[in-house]
Amino acid sequence: MFLVSCKTTKINNPDCNENVHFKEKLYKNIEQVEMYVYGNGDRMEFEKALSFLSKYVQVSNDKMLNYNNSYTTIEDFKTDKKSWLNWYQKNKCKNLWIK
Repeated sequence: MFLVSCKTTKINNPDCNENVHFKEKLYKNIEQVEMYVYGNGDRMEFEKALSFLSKYVQVSNDKMLNYNNSYTTIEDFKTDKKSWLNWYQKNKCKNLWIK
């Protein structure tokens, strides 16, 4: 069973106001992109995930200007994924909300 909480968490840092629901949504969308890039995902889910992510983080659209509108190389995806995770680590205590 998978439970989703909309509460924020302050476990390790009392000054941190992390929105767990936002975190779960962000990580789920990163996972959708990753699955597609590695050949296991759905094109529509990939596009929806990129649309969600682009509201919060930089998505290298210039790296996807090719015939199939996907990352040209795995390294391009890995670079974006790393920047997305870094962005989240820097901003997670700001009580982020879904737009």
